[in-house]
Amino acid sequence: MKAKRFAALWLAVVLTMSLLVVPAGAVSFTDMQGHWAQEDVEYLAGLGIVKGTSATTFAPAQKMTACEALLFCSRATGVSAADKKQIAADRADQLKEILPENVYSWAEEEMAVCLETGIISVTELEAMCSSGALLKSITRESLSMYLVRAMQLEPMAKNLTNYSMSFADTASISQALRPYVYLLNTYGIVQGNTANQFMPQGSLTRAEMATMLRRAIDFMDEQGIYAELPAYTDYQWVGGVIDAVSSTSNGATLLTITGNLTDTFGISVPANVPIYENNIRTTPNSLRAGQYVRVNLDDKGAAQAVRLGGTLTSLSGSITEVSQDSITISVGGTSKRLDIDRFTRVQVGQLVGDPSLIEPDAGYTQAQCWVDGMGHLAELKLSGGTRSAEGFLTSVENTSGGQTITVSAFDGQRAQYTLVSGAAVTVNGKAGSITVSNKGDYVSLRVSNDNAGTVVSAAVDTVSDYVQGPIKSISFTKDPYEITLEDSLTGRSRTYPIASNAIARYDGEEITVKEVARNNFATLQLSGGQVVLLDTYPASTTTQGVIESITYASPTTLAVRTPQGTTATFTIDLTNLPDIERDGKTSSIDKLRSGDKVTVTVRYNEVYEIEATSQNATLSGTITRVVQDTTGVSIDVRFSDGSTDTYQVSEGVSVTQKGSVISLYALKPNDAVELTLSGDEVVAINVTGSSSSSTQITGSVLVVNTKDDTLMISLEDGTPLTVDVEDASFVTISGSSTSLNKLAAGDQVQIYGQYSGSLFAATLVVKL
Repeated sequence: MKAKRFAALWLAVVLTMSLLVVPAGAVSFTDMQGHWAQEDVEYLAGLGIVKGTSATTFAPAQKMTACEALLFCSRATGVSAADKKQIAADRADQLKEILPENVYSWAEEEMAVCLETGIISVTELEAMCSSGALLKSITRESLSMYLVRAMQLEPMAKNLTNYSMSFADTASISQALRPYVYLLNTYGIVQGNTANQFMPQGSLTRAEMATMLRRAIDFMDEQGIYAELPAYTDYQWVGGVIDAVSSTSNGATLLTITGNLTDTFGISVPANVPIYENNIRTTPNSLRAGQYVRVNLDDKGAAQAVRLGGTLTSLSGSITEVSQDSITISVGGTSKRLDIDRFTRVQVGQLVGDPSLIEPDAGYTQAQCWVDGMGHLAELKLSGGTRSAEGFLTSVENTSGGQTITVSAFDGQRAQYTLVSGAAVTVNGKAGSITVSNKGDYVSLRVSNDNAGTVVSAAVDTVSDYVQGPIKSISFTKDPYEITLEDSLTGRSRTYPIASNAIARYDGEEITVKEVARNNFATLQLSGGQVVLLDTYPASTTTQGVIESITYASPTTLAVRTPQGTTATFTIDLTNLPDIERDGKTSSIDKLRSGDKVTVTVRYNEVYEIEATSQNATLSGTITRVVQDTTGVSIDVRFSDGSTDTYQVSEGVSVTQKGSVISLYALKPNDAVELTLSGDEVVAINVTGSSSSSTQITGSVLVVNTKDDTLMISLEDGTPLTVDVEDASFVTISGSSTSLNKLAAGDQVQIYGQYSGSLFAATLVVKL
């Protein structure tokens, strides 16, 4: 019995392997002369799409096995030879587990394409192999499903609500497969016989398959259909739901698009850009409000293709399994699995990006999924769980309820985190705590996705030896090589020998040690006094976000809230200020405000440039009450409609009048104010009018702004204040005359003048 089973299997394999006979250029098969399918077979054979059973024969009446039919279908997709080879390599291990060994050896490339393009699923292929159906003849109705999938039309088939056919044997077609047969019949790819029968359970011959394949390929060429493979494309894209559609004078279509996870934006679609609906070419008239759309972009950011996905359906549920490739959620007790690809927009916590944001072990609990009409997961929002962060402790500050820690990442960018009381902390694998003595130690964090910047657990390593900073020099003339680094913590330079087996990386990619460049930022791992790991990064980095606060001191600290929800901190030397722009104009640090959108550029571990964009006030009113206590300042504001609200104002909030910084504690009842809010939180206050009083103030100079004739000083209580000195006289304590440009950061001054509202206008500045 075993021998007979093996003989039958081998016979089927021999028949299937006939696909691999090399075609002979201008092909002419002896057994196709005068055959009704001669033109189709010889045309496809000439292109290398179908192949004969020998150099001279095609065997048109031979029945197709399911394996042969699948491989024929794979050729309709138009996948390039290079992509086909890469797909096969990527799926090699998977297919070795599924396919019989003597089938895998010759069918792996095209079967891999079948899986990648959705012609057949892994589950279906496994079932076909285990039952032996892979090497048995295939029915016409089953082939219809695989061919529709190869043509990228399955979403259309699944969305059909009416698919009546006139075949005499329509009732014999399986209900689930009728939409597939209907589409192929509608587009002229399959037809009935002389008795108008489809014969759904009948077997398929090689000649019939070749004819259907040519019709399918011709149809795909006419409609511009091709298999788009997310994993094997790298162009940029944008997507969302169409809000509005309008036409421009040059024939382009302007789309206004809103994403559930992104802001509203506009994009122009030139008249010559192809538009696809249900994967078939269509016209700009198909671009309608309410539909999900994905626009593929060229390397200049211009539209190069538009794909409509129909209406988005929202699904929410608890997560049972998640990876960067798929997610399974429970919706009302029913399990739902969705594939994730690079055309899926992902949000984790406050960070929006691609599927690389997903950490399978992060412990996400809930998911909201937006699925388009094609069945594609367009947008995914994950809630709960944590994300990883790592780096080196640069500061530890004890606060009520926990600690504020600053961590310098491997690329030198610093971020602040809140380590709440009760958070799990280990030191060298044992329960412990973080103290000031851990400054410079490596730390691995798990940060809450829902409570941005809050650390759930921290693991400190005091054993491993690291140092980081800008590379001052690197020498390859000695043995061993040597590298000199300026330590970011101490500011001191030191030279380290490089171990012969040291690993070097640049921006995450492995390089040779000799490719390490001077001035780049580096994190070095040391062992026995030698460098064993060089993690290097570009000398210039940028960080985008919103200014959270500016702490004027020596040095001054700029805190920026990043899209990830963490607070990045930057140290600024007031005696050597970076280039600063605000709203596209040259500005100064005293003009920056909490709430400004900002891009901070760091070069060689120093802030090189700050580009800020001011944010408009959202509420205007009049202060009716000011309360100052140990918790800070709260203000009651009456609005034009007569309503009143109370706001707690923190120390870091910028308070300005006429473009200059004033003291938070200078706010008074009857001040007219504009408030910039982030949610319910006040991020900036601008005083637009108030009363005045005469006084004198004392403090130390922070910033001298000769262009605007202002001084920013730190009052005795540490509050920063901008003083208008345009009409002021300048003298020293001894009575001799001086000037604004002779003042410097750190100078002590006593200033006489008066508040114009909450802005202090000086009449006399005395250098103490």
